[in-house]
Amino acid sequence: MHKNFCLNPFICTRQNAYNRISPCAFGPVEIQTQPGHNQTQRWHHPTMQALRDKFTAGERPTECKRCWDEEDAGGQSLRLRTFDYHPTAYQDLVETGLWKNGPTEIVIKTSNVCNLACRSCAGCDSSYYWPEGKHYQEQYGALKNNFIQVRPKIYHLASSWSNDDLKNITKINFFGGEPLLDREHPAILQRLIDSGRSQQVTLFYSTNCQQVAGRKLLNLWQHFKRVEVFFSVDGMTDQFEYLRWPGKWSRTQRVIDWFLALPQSFPQVDWYFQGSQCVSLFNVASYWYTADWLRKTLGGVYFNIVDHPNYLRMTALPESAKLQIVEYIPDPQIKQYLFIEQSNPEYLKQFVIWCKRQDLYRGQDFVKIFPETHVLIEDVWQKYNATDS
Repeated sequence: MHKNFCLNPFICTRQNAYNRISPCAFGPVEIQTQPGHNQTQRWHHPTMQALRDKFTAGERPTECKRCWDEEDAGGQSLRLRTFDYHPTAYQDLVETGLWKNGPTEIVIKTSNVCNLACRSCAGCDSSYYWPEGKHYQEQYGALKNNFIQVRPKIYHLASSWSNDDLKNITKINFFGGEPLLDREHPAILQRLIDSGRSQQVTLFYSTNCQQVAGRKLLNLWQHFKRVEVFFSVDGMTDQFEYLRWPGKWSRTQRVIDWFLALPQSFPQVDWYFQGSQCVSLFNVASYWYTADWLRKTLGGVYFNIVDHPNYLRMTALPESAKLQIVEYIPDPQIKQYLFIEQSNPEYLKQFVIWCKRQDLYRGQDFVKIFPETHVLIEDVWQKYNATDS
C-alpha cells in the first residue's frame, strides 16, 4: 500500500439530496448523477474510478487538498482517521477486490433544511440563509453570493437505497442541513432493522445542538450497534450565538445535557458523544477556551478546520499577527496549520466586507464578540466597509 493511499473511495460514498456523489464526507470531488442512476451505477461512476486509480498509483490527488493540508500541519486528517476506524479494510476489501461489491460506509447529507445560518455555512446547505442571501443581492448587488437560494428545499430520498445496497453497510453518517430535522432518513434505519442487520451498523449524527431527537428516532436507535453524536460548538455564550446564528447558547447546553442523559434511559445502546469545533479566522485567536469546555463536558473535541470560503481560512491572518498568537495556541495541529500558506490580502479584505455585511443584517458586532481577532486585523478592519466589493 502506497503511503498516500486513501481508503475512502474504496469503502465510502457521500450522497446529497440533489444527486451529487463524492468519495468521502469532505466532498473533494462532487459528481452530478442522474436521478435514475442506481447505487451500483453511482459506485462505479468513471470519475470515482479515476480517483481510485490515482490512489492505487501512489499519487497525491490535488482534489484532496484539505486532507493534505491537515497532514502537513501535523493533524489527523480524515484519510488517516479512516485507517484507524477501519483497521482491516485494506486487507479485507481492497486487496481482495471485495470493494467492488459496494460501500461499507455511507455519508448522507440529508437535506438543505436547517434552523440556523452558521457563519461557516452557505445557502446550499441551509435554507435559513436564503432571505439573507436575497438581501445581499438587493442591497449590495452581490448577485452570486454564497448565501442565495439555488434550489428549493429538498431531501435525500430513502427510496434510493434498496436492501441489496445496504447489505455491506457497517456505518452511516448523517449530516445536513440539520439531520435531526430530516423526516426521510428514518426509513433507511427501519429497512436495516427489518433486514436484521441493524446490530452490525453504527450511526453517526452531526447536530447543531438546537433540537433533541424525536421519539421515533429514539425507538429506531435502540436497535443499532452504536450511536455517535457530534455536537457542533464553535464558541461559548455570545460567540456561539454569533457564529451559529440565531442559535441560543442556553438551548445548546440543555440539548447537550439531554443527550448525555440518554445512556441512563437506554443502557443497551453503545453511545458515544464528542464536540466538533469549526476553527476559522473568526475564532483562531481564542478558540481554545471553547475547546477546553468541550473536552471537559464531552471528553474530546474534533477540530473541523474551515477551508472554504477562502476568506474564512485562518491562514488569511496577516503573517505578523500569526506570530503574535502562535505561542498561545495550545494545539500543535492549529499552530502548524496557521503557517501552511501565506496570508492573502484579498481574502482578508473579503472577510472584513462580508463580516460587516452580516453584522449589519443580523444586528451583531464582531469587534465586541471577537476582540482578540479584531486587534490583529484592526488596520484592515478600518480600511473596508460593507458597501465595498
